[in-house]
Amino acid sequence: MKFIAISQRILENQDYYELRECLALDWGSFFKKELSGFLPLPLSYEIDFKNYIPSISAVILSGGNDLNSCKFSFINQKRDEYEKNIIKHCIQNNIPLLGVCKGAQMIASYFNSTICSCKDHVGNHEVYLNDQIINVNSYHNFAIKTLGNELEMLASVKDETIEAFKHKKFSIYGLMWHIERENGMSEKSIFNAWLKDIK
Repeated sequence: MKFIAISQRILENQDYYELRECLALDWGSFFKKELSGFLPLPLSYEIDFKNYIPSISAVILSGGNDLNSCKFSFINQKRDEYEKNIIKHCIQNNIPLLGVCKGAQMIASYFNSTICSCKDHVGNHEVYLNDQIINVNSYHNFAIKTLGNELEMLASVKDETIEAFKHKKFSIYGLMWHIERENGMSEKSIFNAWLKDIK
């Protein structure tokens, strides 16, 4: 069985101090339905990512938390530093990379894009993709305003922020909507392009 590594949300327990790494149960269902030939390999922030590389076929940067540059905290900083290292190694080793929601923001930020605060990006809304309008589910307070030179826009919304993009050279994609949630795969062309690159 092949593995796809996936980054996790960091949560701070409120009853007593403890930091936890976690994934929504939706991701297990998503792998069963859309990635049945792979098993998810949740990444621990205490283990150097390079140790995972020999075992994985691709990487997903999941949602949750905020970029540290948008909302400073120790948790956001810890996750951002780890995910920057993931992106670097994916480029160096030609590992297909997909960012979802915060993961897409992380990739965009890494390639010198502009992140801004946004409104009305919670729940179902319309996205413009090629010549069609699709409905997606987004849950974020920050959006991608402009892309760095190495990235190419694939989808946008009416406020002209960017909902999907790809790297011009590497197999790196970003989606601001939650593909793992119910009705998250109403549009599959971008996901399938990334999936096709996985060996």
